[in-house]
Amino acid sequence: MTHVLAIDIGGTKIAAGLVADDGTVRHDREVPTDAHDGDAVGRALAALVQDVVAAGREEGLEVADVVGIGSAGPVDTTTGTVHPVNIVSLRGFPLVEHVGAQATQALGRGVSAVLAQDGQCFAAAEQWVGAAAGAPSVMGVVVSTGIGGGIVLDGRILAGKTGNAGFISHVGVVLDGELLPGSGASGVVEAYASGPAMVRAAHAQGWRVGEAADARQLTADARDGDLVATAVIAAGTRALASAFLSTAALFDLTDIVVGGGVASAGDVLMDPLRRAYAELAVYPHLADVRISTSALPRRSGLVGAGRLGWTTLAG
Repeated sequence: MTHVLAIDIGGTKIAAGLVADDGTVRHDREVPTDAHDGDAVGRALAALVQDVVAAGREEGLEVADVVGIGSAGPVDTTTGTVHPVNIVSLRGFPLVEHVGAQATQALGRGVSAVLAQDGQCFAAAEQWVGAAAGAPSVMGVVVSTGIGGGIVLDGRILAGKTGNAGFISHVGVVLDGELLPGSGASGVVEAYASGPAMVRAAHAQGWRVGEAADARQLTADARDGDLVATAVIAAGTRALASAFLSTAALFDLTDIVVGGGVASAGDVLMDPLRRAYAELAVYPHLADVRISTSALPRRSGLVGAGRLGWTTLAG
C-alpha cells in the first residue's frame, strides 16, 4: 500500500510520518525544533526522513515520489523557503530542496517535495478526514499564541502567489487599532484575539496585575465568573468572529474549523465566539456557516501535509 511521507515543522517540534490515502498515519516520529541552528535542523530532518522511510520499508509499505511539508510561516513556495518569526534557524533555509534531496537518498530514486503553511495543512486535514470532512469550502484557524489559518476549496488548498493565502492573522478588524507586537500591523485580529493579546487586555483592566498569568488562567477565571476575564474574552472572540465573517463573505464558506487554545478551552471561548458570529452574520448564507472544533488536535499537521502530497500526486 502506498503512503506519502509527510513532515510537519513547528516552533517546538518537527514531526514526520507516512500518511495513507485514507488519512491514516503510520511510523510517525518527532524531535525538538532547534530554533537557532539551521545546520541542526537540517540534520534532524535528514534523520527523520531516513528513519521513517526505513520503518515503512521494513513493513513493506511503498513510499510515494512526493513529500508533503507543512511549516510555520510565512512561506515562499516560489523559492521553497520559509520565514517564520519564531524559528530563526529556518529563515531562508532551502527546505523543499533539502527534504527532496534527503527523500531521494533514502528511497534511491527521484523524489520531489511540496510546501504549504501549517495553517493550510490544518485546514486540509480537517476537510479531508476531520470536522469538515468532504465540505466544499472550509477555513481552518488555529488560535493560540498567534493565529494561523488556511482555506480549502473543492478539496484543494488555496495557496496564492507565494503560498500564504489564508493568512488570517492579519485581517483587519479595527481601523487604526492596536499594534501587533512583532509585525507592527495595526488593528489586525491577532492583536485582539490571540492568547497573549487577551491577557494584555485583561492586565490593562486590572486582572491579576503583577502575576505571571496566561491565557489558560484567563479562561479558567472566566469559567469561574470573573467579570474582567469574561469581558475580555467576549471582546477577543468578537474580533475573531469579525475576521471569520469577512473570510466567509469572500469565499462563501460552508465550514470554519477552530484549533489551538481556543478549541481546547471549550465552551468558555467557543460559546461567545459562536454568539458573536451569529450577531454579525446578517445574510442566510453567512449565518449558515458551521463553526466547529478540530477533530484532529494532535495529528492535523501531519495529516494535512500528507493530504498536500496526495493532491499533488493526483495533479
